[in-house]
Amino acid sequence: MAKRKENSRRPQPRHKRKLGPSQFDKRRRLATPNPNRKKTVRARVPLSGGLAAMAASMGGLLDARMGFRLAIIMAGIVLAGERRVAAAWFVAGGVQDDWDRFYGHNWVSLAMVVKHSLWGVIALPLRSMLYVRAANCPKWTEKYGWEFRTKHEQLIDLVAWFVETARGMGLRCAIWLAVDGAYAARPFLRAMGRWSVVVVSRLRKDAALFDLPEERAPGKRGRHPIY
Repeated sequence: MAKRKENSRRPQPRHKRKLGPSQFDKRRRLATPNPNRKKTVRARVPLSGGLAAMAASMGGLLDARMGFRLAIIMAGIVLAGERRVAAAWFVAGGVQDDWDRFYGHNWVSLAMVVKHSLWGVIALPLRSMLYVRAANCPKWTEKYGWEFRTKHEQLIDLVAWFVETARGMGLRCAIWLAVDGAYAARPFLRAMGRWSVVVVSRLRKDAALFDLPEERAPGKRGRHPIY
């Protein structure tokens, strides 16, 4: 009998399922800071050489309150050996109790994937839009006149901008868009179809797939099937 290959990933913690809403008020916790809270000052394994110099140079362009985090996150990216997500970077970088300081804003970004002669396939950011959850919009609406928009709507605007820019430059090429499974939704796909954009995505394992119906037989009564 073949032996099962051991999983090299670090076991993930298993938390008990919540049966009700949280009993703790976040506003009260923020009003009374914990003096024993460990703050992250440097990475567990700091960067060195040219990579450290590059991180320091890039971090100097940011606000001083957040610039120090860049080198820590970059060290985590280099050392992370699990899923390539922000949480894995924070663990590898040695982030302490102040995880909330390392989570940045939520952006919907459009990037162009190109092949570089030295670095291989890379993604070049073109344009991004800040996403704010509907629950957080009222205070932003009152202060800045912010209007809530879903991620689908924001990406549709980004693709429309790219299509208009490309066509305005005289480019007549096929446009392929690679997106996450969250964008494999009817409103978004219909919008992409208007511009003949080919969408590459993944589907949920329980997604229901249908084919187009066969040609209707002459004289057959009843409602014509859609799928």
